[in-house]
Amino acid sequence: MSLGMTPQASFSNLRVLEPLVHGVASSANLQITKEVKHGGLGVITAAIFLSGEMAGSGVLALPAAMIGTGGWLGLMLILLFTANAGFSGTRLGLCWIMLEERYEEFRGEVRDPYPAIGEKAVGRWGRIVSMIAISLTLYGGGCVFIVLIAQLLGSLVASVGFSLSLCLWMVIVAVCLMPLTWMGTPKDFWPIAVGALATTCIACLLVVVTCILDGNQIQEKVFPAPTADGIFKAFGSIMFAFAG
Repeated sequence: MSLGMTPQASFSNLRVLEPLVHGVASSANLQITKEVKHGGLGVITAAIFLSGEMAGSGVLALPAAMIGTGGWLGLMLILLFTANAGFSGTRLGLCWIMLEERYEEFRGEVRDPYPAIGEKAVGRWGRIVSMIAISLTLYGGGCVFIVLIAQLLGSLVASVGFSLSLCLWMVIVAVCLMPLTWMGTPKDFWPIAVGALATTCIACLLVVVTCILDGNQIQEKVFPAPTADGIFKAFGSIMFAFAG
């Protein structure tokens, strides 16, 4: 009986999965085991991954997003997206608990939780829609980060007299990041999540310290009136800050 529990003790034993079939390996029939596997993600590691994902460059872009909304409207959007993210997260968690309670094959390691939830909720088309949404989100977010990293590296290297076009930097960044995509599961590259969270915390700390040091020089700011263009840009920036 083919079930959705692919052993993942290490990257070397990962199997190729059929994209439209829940967790079923194309090369072997898998059996349910009640063995407790060690070395996976714990609560602390998962929290670090989530913090590094949410508190990224999008959070640093929130102040600029507030400008085009007149201030208060942007704050209301942030509160709205915060409540939406919290509600959506709890619903997804409850959906997964329901799957574990009703279907034995979901009580182990599952590599495609969102498509599995969609399929059990509305059928096969739910899995397909979920996969398309995930792919578009990852593709869009990946492109944004590649461009951002390329711009930052270009500005840093340009200060020492070495200059390359943005397109070349994007190719260099993509090639350097490519090996990271070959790793199997998040537990195989948890140090990257720790580094991402640490650098984000340092960046936020530097922003706060700068605000404190320049506190005596702050002048009263007059925000421009909200515009449709500013609201749409703020909407996209705030949504990006909440990981899409």
